[in-house]
Amino acid sequence: MTSPHFRRSLRVVFGFVAMALVACASTPASAIDMASHRAIYGMKLHAAHSGSGITGARGRMVYSFRGACEGWSSETSVKLQLLYSEGDQVDTEWAFASWEARDGKSYQFSTRQVRNGQLVESLKGSVERKAPGDAAEAKFTDPEDKEIELPKGTLFPTEHLADLLKAGAAGRKIYSRVVFDGASLENPHRINAVVSQRSPLSEGQAAPLEKAIKAGGLKDAPIQHYRMAFFGLRSVKEQPDFELGVDYRPDGVSRFIRQDFGDFVVDLTLEKIELFKNSGC
Repeated sequence: MTSPHFRRSLRVVFGFVAMALVACASTPASAIDMASHRAIYGMKLHAAHSGSGITGARGRMVYSFRGACEGWSSETSVKLQLLYSEGDQVDTEWAFASWEARDGKSYQFSTRQVRNGQLVESLKGSVERKAPGDAAEAKFTDPEDKEIELPKGTLFPTEHLADLLKAGAAGRKIYSRVVFDGASLENPHRINAVVSQRSPLSEGQAAPLEKAIKAGGLKDAPIQHYRMAFFGLRSVKEQPDFELGVDYRPDGVSRFIRQDFGDFVVDLTLEKIELFKNSGC
């Protein structure tokens, strides 16, 4: 019932997302002052192609990010309900967790997806390499003995996000890197980003999101919009697997996400944010 675009791209809503440069960075990714926080986003349908049969979408995403002396940890939990013209309903729950070393040498990940109460995918594994940016293998324990080759220069999510923000702050309009997050077996992806000063939101639409940011204790900060296209390295298609648009602050906090699944588009808007205390490093 769900489209292949949806099944793939839901796994990387924030990988994050969310989304992050070791070997090529002139400044370490850790130099970016990224906020440790927990954010809650409401999800709703923005648009659907006429042939998709989708008439509605609603849900919630909870995203947590913490920085520590040794590395960064993140957790994402998504609950999404799709409604179809025939009256059918598909409920999807997706959870993703990762830990990433600040030196770029180690990465651990796990993901779990349940659809209508049935487990449809479970992934778990790690990457170890001698130096940041080295070619390496992602080794899975679930599914057992699965391996994915990572080319030289592959980034992990937080490093990619930090350097992407740094590139945007420096005025770069186009940014492209290969990223592995472990959120799907289609990894790694080449992510091509276009940076804009303009958000797709109107001032009226942005106002409640900025209010939630201030209520969470964050000060005003400029917003840049990052439009990202994800291409599988082993894919021969000219079109991206999926696309993602994000309003980012310089501290890595996102107020708005537009997820294009191909057959339909979902908007995620910030409802609440809570800051975590710094580790003291």
